[in-house]
Amino acid sequence: MGKTLFGKILSILVVVLVVCFSVTGVMLGIGLKRLSVDQKAEQLQIVGEKTEQALDYFLRQMNGLSDAQLFTNYLESLAENSGSAIWVVRADGSIIFYCNTPASVLKNLEKNSQGWYCLPEKWWDQPIEPGTEYQSGDFYGLFRNTGEEWVTVSRNFSIKGIPPFGLTAEGVILVHSKLPTMQNTKYSIPRIFIVAGGFGSVVALLLVFILTRRMVKPLTEMRLAARNIASGDFSKRITIRGEDEIAELSRSFNSMVDALENLENTRREFLSNISHELRTPLTTIKGFIEGILDGVIPPENQNTYLSIVRDEVRRMGKLVNDILDLARLQAGDSKLNMTVFDINETVRRCVISLQQMFVEKDLKFRAEFETERLFVKADADAIQRVLLNLLHNAVKFTPEGGNIIVRTFTNHDAVQVEVEDNGPGIPKEELPHVFERFYKADKSRGLDKTGVGLGLAIAKNIIVSHHETIRVESEEGKGAKFIFTLRKADVPEKYKLQ
Repeated sequence: MGKTLFGKILSILVVVLVVCFSVTGVMLGIGLKRLSVDQKAEQLQIVGEKTEQALDYFLRQMNGLSDAQLFTNYLESLAENSGSAIWVVRADGSIIFYCNTPASVLKNLEKNSQGWYCLPEKWWDQPIEPGTEYQSGDFYGLFRNTGEEWVTVSRNFSIKGIPPFGLTAEGVILVHSKLPTMQNTKYSIPRIFIVAGGFGSVVALLLVFILTRRMVKPLTEMRLAARNIASGDFSKRITIRGEDEIAELSRSFNSMVDALENLENTRREFLSNISHELRTPLTTIKGFIEGILDGVIPPENQNTYLSIVRDEVRRMGKLVNDILDLARLQAGDSKLNMTVFDINETVRRCVISLQQMFVEKDLKFRAEFETERLFVKADADAIQRVLLNLLHNAVKFTPEGGNIIVRTFTNHDAVQVEVEDNGPGIPKEELPHVFERFYKADKSRGLDKTGVGLGLAIAKNIIVSHHETIRVESEEGKGAKFIFTLRKADVPEKYKLQ
């Protein structure tokens, strides 16, 4: 059971309960003991006061043995009623009066040369300090054989002016009392805690069982769903309960499954598209070459068909190169050569390279530059590729006699580049997909007969690798506008001198 999450939580709870109840029991036992001793010490203080008062009266009114016997009887009565043993000790440690003292204690006491019981030598080394209210224990080992714990209250006295010669009597009154209730408490506290702890533990374990099962259930669902995902089934989703961390984890897991499902669909679509894009030119190449070899195509037409084969091979080579470039960009293996260059000049070069396409479709091009020169910091070759892709798309989807506009301007600390055409536009539902691999909007535009749908995906990855943004704005029938940003750069020194 300890290997499962439920077993671990249950084990931790049991340990916590045991530790908590043990610490609480010990602290409560110590507190109750201290309270009991304090209460007993207060009672013994009163006994000590009465003993001192009786001693004072006895010494001042003493008229023979009858008064001494009366004083002794009073102490015995006081000791019996209070359940204590009373000792009156002279300054030299001799016990001149004692009553209600166990015989085993008297055996432990030594006698001095005068025949009086006297306190042990430890008393002289470590006496009860005058400011100390009480002492608990066995009182220097004297009460050890009683098997009980004792409390001793010490009360110093100094009685002056004792008639008839004005003598002074000094010493200490020791009042001892055992604590039988503490022995009962010592065993009752564990019993109380065993019963209360057992009942509380059962309730706690029941609650933990319910709460843990509720917490572990989504994790179990995730485990089962992960197995289904590993086998290719992405239909399983986790039921979200509440708004706690487990619910957030379930929500994240569902998002991950959605992403994996989209990734799997993209992978399948990618294989389907790449198979289609390669199968068509291969079929054409195979047919023409077999026709030439079989003599079906006459010699005078062979060059024409070989030219078609060459174009198809070039298109396949471009497709493979684009796929490799896109893979490198997505993997982050393509290193950028960051330089400062004039983005306006790059736009001019791209337009010149596509000039023939503009002429063939009688397209009108307009450049709207905020300044004659606008410098950015980026990979010049990569950005030129982005512009060529965007311009090529614009030319492809703009009808004859249409307009293409390129704008460059500063936007805070960035440079914004826009490529706009007045073609048929992109339907709203297709806008989120235009930057996906192999995506072609032929279903709505019907104009892209030669592309393979990788140009915009490559353009997006190039811009993202610059930590910039690219997006598209379009309405169906009103053309499309592709917008991307670049990091603005200061004018180089060589241009400042011109």
